[in-house]
Amino acid sequence: MMNLNQQLCLLIKNTPLLSDSTVINNAINGIVDYFACCLQARQDMNVQRLLAWIKEEGGHERSWLIGQKKLATPRQAALFNGFQAHCLDYDDVHSDIRGHPSAVILSALFASIRLDHSPFKIDGRRFLTAYVIGIEVMALLGKSVNPQHYEKGWHATITLGGIAATAAICYLYDEPFLSQALALAATQASGMRLLMGTPIKFLHAGLAAQHAIQTVDWLRAGLQAEQNFLDENLGFLAMYGQGNTTLNLTRWAKPWKIIDPGLWFKTYSFCSAGAYIADAGQLLFRHPQFRVENVANITLYFAPPKSDAALIYQQPTLAEQGRFSAEYILALILLGLPTDFKAFSATPIADNIQQLMQKMQRSYHITLAPHPQAYNGRYVVVEILLNNGQKISQRIDLPKGSPKNPYSKNEMTAKLVNAIDDQPTAIALSQDIQAFAKGLDVSDFIKRYIVKL
Repeated sequence: MMNLNQQLCLLIKNTPLLSDSTVINNAINGIVDYFACCLQARQDMNVQRLLAWIKEEGGHERSWLIGQKKLATPRQAALFNGFQAHCLDYDDVHSDIRGHPSAVILSALFASIRLDHSPFKIDGRRFLTAYVIGIEVMALLGKSVNPQHYEKGWHATITLGGIAATAAICYLYDEPFLSQALALAATQASGMRLLMGTPIKFLHAGLAAQHAIQTVDWLRAGLQAEQNFLDENLGFLAMYGQGNTTLNLTRWAKPWKIIDPGLWFKTYSFCSAGAYIADAGQLLFRHPQFRVENVANITLYFAPPKSDAALIYQQPTLAEQGRFSAEYILALILLGLPTDFKAFSATPIADNIQQLMQKMQRSYHITLAPHPQAYNGRYVVVEILLNNGQKISQRIDLPKGSPKNPYSKNEMTAKLVNAIDDQPTAIALSQDIQAFAKGLDVSDFIKRYIVKL
C-alpha cells in the first residue's frame, strides 16, 4: 500500500494538461493579478533596496526580475519577484492556505525559466497546469495543518509555499526526483507571523520561491533526500500540524482548489482579514446617523474566535503595521482618509487616528449563525456606540474581492492598467497571458516583456 507521500507524487505526475476552461481562466486571472502586484511595487523603496543587494552580490544573469528590465540568478530572481509581488500585501490569498499562493508559486516558476537555455520551449499550457498544481498542494497542506499551524505563529505563505512551488517546478520539467524534492523543500520550511508589519513578512514569499529553485538545483546536481516528508511520526504534518497526520487526497482536483474555495483578489494594500472591517467601515461611514465626533465607543466582533489572528496590531504606531490592524484600517475609513498605498508606509500614525483607535476594542462574544457561504464560518460585526446612547452596526460575511463576492473583470483590468500606467501595454500583456492556454512559449513571452516592462 502506498504511503501518503507516494500517493501525492503519483497525483502530481499523472495530472494531464488543463482542459477545463473555467480552471484555465482562473489560472490566467491569477497570473494577470500577479503581474499587477509586481509592477505596482517595482519602485517601492524596499524593492529597490533588495535590487541593490542583488546587484552587489552579482552572479550569472539568467532569470527575469519582473518590471526591472534586468536578469539575475534564478535564486535571486525567485527571491526578488516573490518579495516584490507580496510587498504591498496586494496579492491574492487563499482561505484554505491562510496565505499567499501566487506570489510564491509564480515567482518560482518564472525564475526557473533560464534564458541561457533558450532552445528549451516552455509550453504555456503546461505552465498553467503547474501553477494550478502548486495551489492544489499548498491548499491541501493548509487544510490539513490549519488552523493550529497559523495560530501557533507560523507564516503559511513560506512554510507551505516552498513545498507547493517545488511541486509546480517538478511538474513543469517532469523531474524524476519529485519525492525527494518535496522532502528537501519541507525541511527548509520556516517563517514567523511575528514579523508581520515589517518588510521581512514580504521576504517570506521570496524565500519560499527561492527554496523551490535551490531544491531542484541541488537535486539536479546530485544531492539526495530520499525520505517520506509526510511520515506519520517525524514528517511535516506531525511537526507543523501539531500532531495532525492526515492529508485528504481523495478530493484532488474535485474541483481544483483554484476554483473552490478559489483565489481571493485584492484592490487594497492590507491583509485580507482586514477586508471585513473595511467593508463594514465604508457602510458605517455612509450611515445617516454617523459622525466621527459623536463616537463614544466601537466594538469589533470577530467570529469564530481567533479569526483575527492575522491582525496582530491593536494599537500600531507605524502605518506599515496598520496593514495588520483592524483598528487602523477602520479608523482611516471612519475619518474619511484614503486607504491607498501611502496610508501603509513606514511613517508614524497621526494623533487623530491614534485617538480614534483608542476607542475601539475587540470581542469574540457573538453567536450569530454564519452565512452558508462564509469562509470557515467567518464574519465580522462592527458596532458603534454614539454619545447619545444610540448604536449603529454593520455585519460583513463575504468581503468584496473574495471568491463569493468577486471584483468585476473591469475592476481587475483597472488594477493592471494602474500598475503599468500604460493601457495599450497592459492590454497586450493580458492578451499574451491568455495565450498561455494555447501553448504560447513562456520563454518567448519573457524575452518580449523584459524590454517592455
